[in-house]
Amino acid sequence: MKHLIMGTAGHVDHGKTALIKALTGIDCDTHKQEKERGITINLGFSHLDLPSGTSIGIIDVPGHKNLIKTMVAGAFGIDFVLLVIAADSGIMPQTIEHLNIIEMLGVKKGIIALTKIDLVDEETLELAELEIIEYLEGSSLENAPIVSVSAVTGQGLNELIEHIASIIPEISEKEKGSFFRMYIDRIFNITGIGYVVTGSVMNGEAETGQELFLLPGSRKKTKIKSIERHGKQIKKIFCGDRAAINLSGLKIDDYKRGMVLSDIHIKETRIIDAVLSLFDVTAQLGIWSTVIFHSGTIECMAKIHLLDKKELNPKNKAVVQIHLDKPAVLQKKDKFIIRNTSNKLTLGGGVIFDTSPLHHRRRTPKLIESLNEVIEATLYSLSLFEKAKNELKKEKKPFLSDDLAKNINTDEKEIILELKENRDAGIQLYHVDGKYILIYAQTDKKNYDKIIDYLTQWHQKNPLLERGFDVNAFAGKMGYSSDNTGKKYLKGLLQKMHEDEVVERTESTWRLVGHSVKPDPKTLKQLNWLEDELKNFQMQKPVMVEIESSARLNMITKDRLKMLLAYLANTNQVYSHNNDYIHSSVVDRCRKTLLHDLKNRENGINEKEFRLLINGTKKICQLLLDIYEKENIVVKKSFFIHITEKGKELL
Repeated sequence: MKHLIMGTAGHVDHGKTALIKALTGIDCDTHKQEKERGITINLGFSHLDLPSGTSIGIIDVPGHKNLIKTMVAGAFGIDFVLLVIAADSGIMPQTIEHLNIIEMLGVKKGIIALTKIDLVDEETLELAELEIIEYLEGSSLENAPIVSVSAVTGQGLNELIEHIASIIPEISEKEKGSFFRMYIDRIFNITGIGYVVTGSVMNGEAETGQELFLLPGSRKKTKIKSIERHGKQIKKIFCGDRAAINLSGLKIDDYKRGMVLSDIHIKETRIIDAVLSLFDVTAQLGIWSTVIFHSGTIECMAKIHLLDKKELNPKNKAVVQIHLDKPAVLQKKDKFIIRNTSNKLTLGGGVIFDTSPLHHRRRTPKLIESLNEVIEATLYSLSLFEKAKNELKKEKKPFLSDDLAKNINTDEKEIILELKENRDAGIQLYHVDGKYILIYAQTDKKNYDKIIDYLTQWHQKNPLLERGFDVNAFAGKMGYSSDNTGKKYLKGLLQKMHEDEVVERTESTWRLVGHSVKPDPKTLKQLNWLEDELKNFQMQKPVMVEIESSARLNMITKDRLKMLLAYLANTNQVYSHNNDYIHSSVVDRCRKTLLHDLKNRENGINEKEFRLLINGTKKICQLLLDIYEKENIVVKKSFFIHITEKGKELL
């Protein structure tokens, strides 16, 4: 079954609401003020059950010129339009304005209802039809059927229903997308039931018991208690449905107009890139213009920055960046409408192609070329690969496959399959820790080269160190220190570089293949000095402050001293423990002395006896025992030192 919504459009008092009531039996004017004034003020909702069994949702919009913003909010959810024109009035200002809006929102199918035929004669009716045919020439409704009807007498209603039924197979349902999204157009409290919200489902599907986010806002969740569609309780709603959802965990203070419900936490935005078109009634726009922005139920002030033109004239289009004055939840391919700041004139509208763009301060030819590529991929190209590539090219960072899929409103499995099948080298795909990670190939190549540069500089500066950098060190240098996806990506990149025989592992770090430690004569002299310096402490614990002071006198910096010490430790000439260093000859000699003494001592010896045994200070004895315990050749039990099985094996 198709899930479709029909929306009305047309000038005030042309009979839209009366016609819907005649078709469905449902009066969409439910407010006291609407009854008193005889005009629709708020959006009205009903449904029509067709003979085929299909049930379509209906949104009835107000036609008054001061209520265009309400009309726009209702029109965003529709799949086809019922353009209502009164036979006794013909084409009127809001007929034109509504049609412009409908076309800008991408509605391509519709039916013309020529109403109030009971008030005119045949000649007037014929002239009205000719006027409509002439006016609609060249529009999306050029070939739409014109059905003459009267809500009062019922004439033409059956024919209208037949045309509605016949248009259903011609209309494609909305792209489902990978997540649920619904703009809220009403919220109310029902005694004994709680808060209910209504709206048109723009993406995905949802079911009772499911948790949803109210966005923009915090990550607080609300839960679906029940769902109603076309007056009936159902378990599940789909993209294209009109629905009423009873929610738990929702307060009236949580809601503001323009919010959406979604099953994922969609990132809000205040800057969007879009293609903007102006209607023929619009005065030209300069490089910067202030307007009122409408999309879904969102309404806010916005500044428009022309990017590829110095001015935008009526009936022309431009690439623009729009700065919103409040956060909004929007998606690529969402349509929008702009009005002047007095809210008296609808200027035009367009389609969004990027909801998280960079701030374009300079309008360079390179920028325009890049944006046109994104527009082609996002709005016109059918290739998932091109959409993904342009998203990665713009962000220049690694993405988890599911995050990228959400950004381009597709399914993760589809994008992975597309990338595996596509031989274009524009995207690098990694599989790390069970996750697919994607990055723009040129960005990946730059990172590849950066790692080589970092390690080259490190080895040149630290020629005595075998080790290189671990993943966290690379992440810090490349701006991924707080980015878990970035760290996973680096693991995949380093593994690729290892397979390319560019880097290799040493302990927990990565170094360049072919790197070897080769001290030059100057360094050998410094190493010999340092080794003698450590030996001179004999049976006292070496004091690093004193060693650093002597190093400065020998023109050895603190960083170079650390490198020299690390080299001596790596070549087993000194022992390193908790930033303390001691010469190997001392450690080896005392180890031998201790183990030979312990082999005949069943009860072990205490630390004082150990100091007397090696004739050392208390501090050096503690350092030596820590080293021996780490080697697992001795163990301390209470105050006594005992030999282990490993210690016995050394003897």
